[in-house]
Amino acid sequence: MAVRCSYCGRDYDVTLFEFDRSVTCVCGKTVAFKHEQMTDEAILAQSAEDRKIREIRAMADHIASLIVGSDYPLIDIEIEKQKLKERIAELFPDKIDLYDLIYEPRFRRLKDQFRD
Repeated sequence: MAVRCSYCGRDYDVTLFEFDRSVTCVCGKTVAFKHEQMTDEAILAQSAEDRKIREIRAMADHIASLIVGSDYPLIDIEIEKQKLKERIAELFPDKIDLYDLIYEPRFRRLKDQFRD
């Protein structure tokens, strides 16, 4: 397993981080890795969360590809966007406002760039 420097992206072998040590990267930043014990419930919750996120990302990428690389009618794209928004509301009810912050501007920018 590798631990990646968040600044430059260089990978370091996880064995360098035994006993909660840190490493100074060649870029000068400190790279640390905390050993944590995860319970089975935490692992299952994390993987369920990951599946939800992947589903939302796949739906958004599909809509982006419809905007950019197809002649799919704009009204049908609006329907797909509404389905995405509803699915986000189902999976992440407390984060529905993120749709308006993240996805809607992305779709609008793609439409302006590739459809107008």
